[in-house]
Amino acid sequence: MNTLNAAAIRAALAVQDRARRAAAELRDRGDRGSGVVETIIIVAGFARLAFVVYMAVSSKVHGWLGKIPGSTGP
Repeated sequence: MNTLNAAAIRAALAVQDRARRAAAELRDRGDRGSGVVETIIIVAGFARLAFVVYMAVSSKVHGWLGKIPGSTGP
């Protein structure tokens, strides 16, 4: 039973040590989060571009519909 307890304690300590090292490695990275910010900026830029294209196409379609005789209703 003592051998089993010792093995379990060693395994738990190894997992804890690995977690500490991984956390320290993540903490030491200087560019943490910059990828997220860049992605948000890119997505916002594309959303703005999509809105501008939508407005241009929408106004063009409404212009075409306005030229059709009787398109406004009976």
